[in-house]
Amino acid sequence: MKVYFFDIREQGEVDKTNLPQSVLSHCKKKESFLAAEALIRMGAKNLHYNEKKKPLADNCYVSISHCEHMVAVCTSEKPIGIDIEKINTQRDLDKIANRFYHGNELEYFKENHTADAFFEIWTKKEAYSKIGGEGVGEIYKGFDVLSLEDYTFETKKINDYILSVCEMK
Repeated sequence: MKVYFFDIREQGEVDKTNLPQSVLSHCKKKESFLAAEALIRMGAKNLHYNEKKKPLADNCYVSISHCEHMVAVCTSEKPIGIDIEKINTQRDLDKIANRFYHGNELEYFKENHTADAFFEIWTKKEAYSKIGGEGVGEIYKGFDVLSLEDYTFETKKINDYILSVCEMK
């Protein structure tokens, strides 16, 4: 597994000359072009996007996430998902957790009751759901990222952001 994250404000202009047509036709924002460029530098071959706008490569699994000015990308030989979120204490985290978190996750959040704990669970759920191509929704309450046995998670706090990667074992 390779993970790379960066602040787009610290990046130069995108050199689109080396990007494949599938990237050029899909990407609209600077962060998307930079993420695609990073994946290609990380070894992703024939980068393209499916009908759900999920990035795919011929030689590895890939995943992309961005939040505000931060971008996170990863590649792996196994199915993988990544998510990065800004820690936002202005939202009603209790209400969101009650709506989307499974019993064990909700218990973990209530025991720790910090924004970091909330976003740790949230980014793990997002990263896991990206492996199957699911999106945010009620399905989130149907699984418990703290009890998934066939997946590994890595979570890291980066300044005001939480980044989680989920990889199938």
